[in-house]
Amino acid sequence: MPKKRIRLGSFIKEYTVRNKKNENIPVYSVTNSQGFCTQYFDKEIASKDKSSYKIVPKGYFAYNPSRIDVGSVDWQRNEEKVIVSPLYNVFSVSDQMDNEYIFFFLKSDFAKTMIKGKSTGSVRNNLKLDMLKEMTVPDISLEEQKYRALTLNKLQKIINLQKMQIKKLDKLIKARFVEMFGDLKSNSKGWRIVGFKDCADIDTNMIHDFEKYQDYPHIGIDSIEKETGRLVGYKTIAEDGVISGKYLFTPKHLIYSKIRPNLNKVALPDFEGLCSADAYPILVKDRVCNREYLAYTMRSDYFLDYILAFSNRTNLPKVNKNQVEGFTLPLPPFEKQEEFKIFIKQVDKSKLHCVLLQN
Repeated sequence: MPKKRIRLGSFIKEYTVRNKKNENIPVYSVTNSQGFCTQYFDKEIASKDKSSYKIVPKGYFAYNPSRIDVGSVDWQRNEEKVIVSPLYNVFSVSDQMDNEYIFFFLKSDFAKTMIKGKSTGSVRNNLKLDMLKEMTVPDISLEEQKYRALTLNKLQKIINLQKMQIKKLDKLIKARFVEMFGDLKSNSKGWRIVGFKDCADIDTNMIHDFEKYQDYPHIGIDSIEKETGRLVGYKTIAEDGVISGKYLFTPKHLIYSKIRPNLNKVALPDFEGLCSADAYPILVKDRVCNREYLAYTMRSDYFLDYILAFSNRTNLPKVNKNQVEGFTLPLPPFEKQEEFKIFIKQVDKSKLHCVLLQN
C-alpha cells in the first residue's frame, strides 16, 4: 500500500532577511553540480552594493527559481551566514524534517519532474516558493528520514569516487595524446601540416521531415558535456517535440558545438541521431584522419586559441563553417592515429566499469 504523502508547505518557512547594512558577508551561488559555492568576483562586482542580497544562515536552504528544475538547490553548511543573489528563494525547514532528506528529495528525478510540471508556463519557468510548498513528500518518521539520507550519502560518496576515477582516466588520455603527438602548437614532432578540409568535411545534411526519425536520439548543445564531450541527458526526437531543422549524424561523425566555443564541446557519438543546427557534424576522411585524433585536437588549447580569436569578436560567442575549415593542424601518419584510437578504447572499458558502478 502506498505511503501517505504530506505537503512540504507544512514544514518549510520563507526567510526574507536581506543584507541591509551591506556587511562584508561571503557571497555564494547555488549550482546543480556543486551546491553552495563561493562566488569569485572581479573588482567591479566585488565593490558592488550588496544590501539587497539575501542572507542564508547555516542550516537554511536556497535555490535559484529558474534553475531548481535541474537541481540548483542546497542547504547551507559552510558558514554561520552567507548572502546570495536577490533572485534566490531562501527557506528554513522545521525540526520535524531532516535537512539532508529534503535535499536528496529535491535533487531527485521525481522531484525535478514535479518541479517542471508546476513551473511550466510561468515566467522563465520560475518556481515560486508557494509552488514548492505544494509539493509532497512521503509521510515517514524523522528517524526513517535520517536513515534514508545516511544511506543516500554513502551511495553518493561511492558515485563521487567513481566520477573522480573517470576524470583521472580523461587526464590519462590527454597525457597519452601529448606523449604520442607532441605539442601541437610548436609541432614538436615535426608532423606534416595540413588544412582542416584535407582531413574532414563539415557534413550538414539538414533534416526537416521527422516522420521516420521519431525514435532517433536528439542531441542538443546542452546534451554535450563541456571538455569531455560525453553525451548526457538527451531524449528522442519525439520526446523533445522537434519541429525545426536538425543535422543527421552517424557513428562515423564528430559533433562540434559552434555556440560558445570556449566550452569546448566535441562529441564522439556511437549511434545515429539528429543534432542541433547549432552544432556541426564532422566526417573524417577515410585513412587520412580518424575521429579520435581530430576530436582530441579540437579539444586542445591549440584549436581553442585559434577558434576563440574569431568568437571573441562578436557579442554572441559563435563560430561559422569557414572559420572552422580555416584551421590547420599537424597530421601524424594514420597508423599512429589508430594506435591512439586503440588506447582510447582500452581506457573506455575502465570508464564503462566506473559508470556501471554508479548505476
